Order: sequence, then structure tokens, then C-alpha cells
Amino acid sequence: MFKLSYVLFSVSLGYFLFTSWSMYEIFYPKSCKGSVGCLQPAWKADDLFKISLDSVKDSHVENFVKTDVFRIGDGVVTKFNYTFSRSLGDKASSLVRLQLVTSDGEVVQSEKVNLVTYKEPTRTALNLLTNDGSHDSSSNDQSQLVPFWLSTLRVYILNSAVNFSRYNIPAEMARRIRLSSKGYLPVIYVNPNFQTSTDWLELKQLPENHQLEIVLSAEPASFGSIRLRCMLENIANQLRSYGLNEKDINDVRGIFLDTNFYLLITTIFVSVFHLLFNFLAFKNDISFWRHADNTVGLSMRTVVWRFFSSLIIFLHLWEEKSSLLVSVPMGISTIIELWKLARMTKLSISFRKGIHWGERSKAEKATDQLDAEFMRWLMYIMIPLCVGGSIYSLIYLPHRSWYSWCLETMVNGVYAFGLLLMTPQLFLNYRLKSVAHLPWKAMTYKAFNTFIDDFFAFIIVMPTSHRIACLRDDLIFLIYLYQRWLYPVDRSRVNEFGQAGDDGDGLSTTVSPVKAKKTQ
Repeated sequence: MFKLSYVLFSVSLGYFLFTSWSMYEIFYPKSCKGSVGCLQPAWKADDLFKISLDSVKDSHVENFVKTDVFRIGDGVVTKFNYTFSRSLGDKASSLVRLQLVTSDGEVVQSEKVNLVTYKEPTRTALNLLTNDGSHDSSSNDQSQLVPFWLSTLRVYILNSAVNFSRYNIPAEMARRIRLSSKGYLPVIYVNPNFQTSTDWLELKQLPENHQLEIVLSAEPASFGSIRLRCMLENIANQLRSYGLNEKDINDVRGIFLDTNFYLLITTIFVSVFHLLFNFLAFKNDISFWRHADNTVGLSMRTVVWRFFSSLIIFLHLWEEKSSLLVSVPMGISTIIELWKLARMTKLSISFRKGIHWGERSKAEKATDQLDAEFMRWLMYIMIPLCVGGSIYSLIYLPHRSWYSWCLETMVNGVYAFGLLLMTPQLFLNYRLKSVAHLPWKAMTYKAFNTFIDDFFAFIIVMPTSHRIACLRDDLIFLIYLYQRWLYPVDRSRVNEFGQAGDDGDGLSTTVSPVKAKKTQ
């Protein structure tokens, strides 16, 4: 009989290999050979081109930006700056025409671009005591859209010649390919609505006499990069129709586009196995706590802390509008930690008896005494540091609201001193000289995820404090590994609480006292 973990691992590996091959075909399409039925480029890598931007209003055309000639095959990024009056920012006069022309003045590509769009206002912060800083727009109606100015217009130009069959043109590239008698003309990709949010500037935050500036960036791109942008553009339009907001779409865009092929494959690999290890960690953690007869050797204060910290971190990630790839697993983890806390306190709810708290055994109370001994000294360090940090943050740092300050204060305490509050379990292991009571399978899967989180911390949008917390979890697991080496688990031996080593499912088994004496 196949184990579920083996089946899921095989499915995940197969999905990764299939996706990697699909990405390879996107970035490195099969070249069409021969002269019959093949489309060849009508340009060379050393041909000279230039880009012009024209303001079109009624029948009047006014050119306001024209670049110098450049070679698209050189891989040079050229940027230009121009300043406009604010009157150009209104909707009627923000439509411009972008043209790619040869050095002789022949137009080979033309696109219409709107330099103004409407989005949700940017949330800003201020000092809560002095009201210094920008206006707090978090209190405003976020559903009211405000105008944004395109401060950077990015034009991606195909810089590598690709021969492909005229009968097998990729569907997402068909409308961007223009033909001539010699072949296809240079391909460009322009879509301001699919650029990052940093390229857009909110107009209402500018003073009346401010001049609007635009940067024109001509960036060479590979065939696979342009094709992937076209595919993700279609996917983004579908996600918008399903109600997904621009923030999450922008996160997905950042993962897949702002990277090269090899880093993209690495990102797909860690994404697939991150989800796999998350599921297996949740499964084994739930299985351990479901079958555990007692909680001897497990720190109740650590469980309480994990629930509290998970809840605060989840609320903080939600408040900061972090990626769903980070927020959703944290929300699931919070629910599981609450269930574990109920198991730890032996809480039961029924219609007949209502809420009932179970009685902890003598061995469990002994564990609680060791736990309280270490926690008492830890609180002497924690409380002054947390209070001092919250006062400093209130006086010197800006916040969006009092709720935001309270939440950020708590989450900074969670992150900064989480390392200290994760140590009671380490102290219990030291005093018991045993690690047999720990769910090692679930911990191993969680450890794999912390290493993957280290990678995600640099490619997914998340608060800086959450990035640091990923490194903190690595350190804790390394100490657990050291204790496992220091106190090796003998599955045939039971400790003074009647516990043997974990079995194949990561469950520590409890042996009767009579059998324990015979074993010892």
C-alpha cells in the first residue's frame, strides 16, 4: 500500500517536471528550418531604430519625445526624461501614440498608451501624537478610485531573432506580429496596466504647481520573456474578472516576470514543494495531536505562544496586504494552533455539559512546573523590552492608525522576542534529557518550509520583520537537531513518564507503568 506522502511527492515532482518543460518550450521555441512555411525576421540585430511619443488630441498631433537611434541587438536600456504641465494629467489629454520607427523614418510598430489610470488610493501614515506626516488615507473610502500618472513607460523590444512556422504562431503573440514582404517586423510589448505599482504616481498627492515627469525605458527582451508577459496578461484579465485585486495580481507578476529562466524554474520548484511540505506538516501535526494520549514533555506555554504569535502575524500580514501565498498558510496554521491549544487544555464542548476543562495528570503538572520555572525568568527580560519598543515606535515612527500601531507593536514583539519564547521547549528537552515526546515528522516538514521561506523572503512582498523571522526559525530547528543528536531516541526505551520514541507516523507512544518497569 502506497503512503500518502509518497503519492503526493510523486505528483508534485511530476507537476514540476511538466511545468518546467512547458516553460522551456516558451523560452526556447523550436526553430523552423527551411524557406517554405517559415517566418523569418525582416531585421538584423545591428539595425537602427528609434522611439517617438506623440500627443494626439482631435486631429492635432504633437511630438514631445523622440529618442536617439539605438541597436536593439546590443541589449542597451535607454531612458529619457521629459516634464509636462499638470494639465496633461487629465483623462482627455493623457492618450499618446508610441511608435517604433527605423532610422529612415519608416513606422514598423505603433501602440496607443494611456498615461493616466484610476486605482485605489495609496495608504499613507502619520505620527499619531503630533499628526506630522502625510494625510492618513487609510481612513478614507478605499473603494473611491483616484488618478495615477505613469511615471515610467516601459517598452520591451524583441532582441533575439526567432524562426517559427507561419502555421504555428503562438496565439498570444499573433496580434503583436506584423508581416512584411521580407518577414516579420520587430516585435514590441507595451502594457502600462501590467507594469509594477512603483511605475505609477498618485496625482492627488502632488502640489498644484508640480510638473509631471515621464521616463521612457526601451528594454530589450527575449522571445520567451515577451511571450510569458502576453500569457500572464491574459491570465491577469481572467483573475480580475473573478474579483482578485491588483495587489495579488502584482505579486504574481513580480514572481514570474522580474527574473531569468533559471531563477523562474527555481521559483516554481520551491513553490510546488512549499505547498507540499505545508500540507504534510499540517497533516502530521494534526495526526500527532489527535493520537497523543497525554502532553507530557510538551510546553503548554510554547503552545499558547504559538497560537498567539500566529494570530498576530496573520493579522499583521492581512493588514499589510501581503501575498496570499504567505497569508493563507499562516491563517490555516493559526486555526491548527488553536485546536492544539484546546487539546493541550483538554477542552471539550457538548450540548449536555457545555464547556468542560479536563484534569491534567500528575506527570503533565510536573512538566508545567518546569515550564513555569523557565518562563518566569524570561518574562523579566521580555516585558521591559516590549514596553520600551512600543513607546519608541509611538513617539518616533509614523503609523496609519491606532489599530495599525497596536498591531505593529504586538507583531514586532512577536518577531523580536519570538526566539526567546520558543526556548521553553528547548529547556524542557534539556531537563528531561529526551526528545522522544516531540513530533519529529511534522517538525521536519516545517523545517523544510522555513528553508523555503528564506528563498521566498526575497522574491515575495512581505514585511521585513517577517523575513527576519524566517531566519529565526532556522536557528531554532538547528538547536532541535543538536538536541536530537545529543539525546538519541531509543524506540525500545521509555522515559520516566512512560513515553517511548515516535513511530513511523511521528507519534510518541505511551506505555503502561507496569510494562515500563519491565522494559527498564
